[in-house]
Amino acid sequence: MAIQLKSPKTPWHFILIFFLFAIGIGTAGYFYYEIQKQHMKIEKQNELLAIADLKTSQITNWRKERMSNAEVILENPSAFHHFQDCLNTKEMSLRQGVSSWMESLCKRSDYNSIFLLDAKGRARLSVTVGDEPVGSYIQTFAVEATKTKKVILTDLYRDETTRHIHIDILIPLAPRDRIRSPSGVLLIRIDPEQFLYPLIQTWPTPSRTAESLLVRREGDEVVFLNELRHRKNTALSLRIPISEQQMPAVMGMRGIEGIVEGLDYRGVKVLAAVRAIPGSPWYLIAKIDQEEIYAPIREHAWFAIILVGTLILAAGVGVGFLWRHKTAQFYQKQYENEIERQALTRHYEHLTKYANDIIFLADQNWKIVEANDRALASYGYTRDEFLKMDAKSLRSPEEKQLFDKQFTTIDEQKGMILETVHQRQDGITFPVEASIRVIEVEGKKFYQSIIRDITRRKQAEKEREKLIQELQEALTKVKKLSGLLPICASCKKIRDDKGYWNQIEGYIRDHSEAEFSHGICPECMKKLYPDL
Repeated sequence: MAIQLKSPKTPWHFILIFFLFAIGIGTAGYFYYEIQKQHMKIEKQNELLAIADLKTSQITNWRKERMSNAEVILENPSAFHHFQDCLNTKEMSLRQGVSSWMESLCKRSDYNSIFLLDAKGRARLSVTVGDEPVGSYIQTFAVEATKTKKVILTDLYRDETTRHIHIDILIPLAPRDRIRSPSGVLLIRIDPEQFLYPLIQTWPTPSRTAESLLVRREGDEVVFLNELRHRKNTALSLRIPISEQQMPAVMGMRGIEGIVEGLDYRGVKVLAAVRAIPGSPWYLIAKIDQEEIYAPIREHAWFAIILVGTLILAAGVGVGFLWRHKTAQFYQKQYENEIERQALTRHYEHLTKYANDIIFLADQNWKIVEANDRALASYGYTRDEFLKMDAKSLRSPEEKQLFDKQFTTIDEQKGMILETVHQRQDGITFPVEASIRVIEVEGKKFYQSIIRDITRRKQAEKEREKLIQELQEALTKVKKLSGLLPICASCKKIRDDKGYWNQIEGYIRDHSEAEFSHGICPECMKKLYPDL
């Protein structure tokens, strides 16, 4: 058995100095980290605001340029007459001239398609990429343009046939006096992939997570208008409920602009700048993951942690040397006492191990923590199996229901001697007498049980009770007539156990507790006293 000595009292004054020093260094490191973190946050906020303002300005100018170009066409009388003539005639030379002008306009302004529509929104002439229809969605805007006689710039939408995303400009073909109704509409179709989406998606500085996105509100949802950096096929498809108030896109719909913190569409914490696009239902969100913002400071944090750890370690080593000297003296004093204690412990363990009675120790939950060899032999378990059991599981099924009640009594009385029935591993039960005591070891409660197999005693008791019962039955039969009685057929005498013939009256008197009263039966009365 290894020698185990108690530790000396803790030198609290050294530990207090050590902890004060550690707390001071740790606090300084923490404030250094927070200051650097705040500095980086402010720097990134300014960057996000600058990018958001720049992109907002670019998108606004782009929209104004598109509208300005449309107004120029609207106010051009020559263009009006050419379109008017093209709608009213099928002359090929005129139509080819208008078609050439439309092709030239597409190339100069990066337009995708141009349609010449009549007043009912039907395409009469077009310059398109592929076989692209006008679409019923745009026909409603064409009718509106002819009624209002104003240029209409539509929102981003997905064509129901081609599934492409467009923005359309509808220019009513009205005379300059604006008195007569427009004879048709010039539809200019813009592909956002050509300019608008690249403008939104580009980021001026290197970044792993930064992106800008365009959103608008539709009912109780926020719709993402462009493709996102961290998720594909999201343009006009990804929607989030307006109730997700922690998202910067939703914050913009609630009128919150400027720097915000929240969660993006991935559920990742971000820092974002929110700006409304003037003259449109759009909001621009420029955002970056907070993890990327604070990544550089982690290097400084590791340096601070290493420095603080080194200083704390140095202080700990100093305290450790002082404590070691004091501990060595303390252990020297305890060594001899521990040797004597272990000798007594071995003596006790020897007595317990080889005792004739079952002895085991259970914790406060009655889980067995130690047992002697006699216990293992009596119950038929290995040591590992036995130490996984609790005291209740040793009882027979009929006796287990009494365990909880007896357990309460044992706690109240700090001990108890009782008789119960235990069960071996093979299912055989045997009666026992249990002496249970509550003991405390280092503040923890344990139950020490000394169990004695009383099978022989119970058998002796049963045999004694059986013998007593048999004796009582024999005494009872002594005064009771039973069995076959030999009676003479002539004189009616009875033969006793010794072979003598006795009168019935005498035999009954000797062999029972019966008493007699003498009289004469009616028949004998007539024989003896016929005159009566």
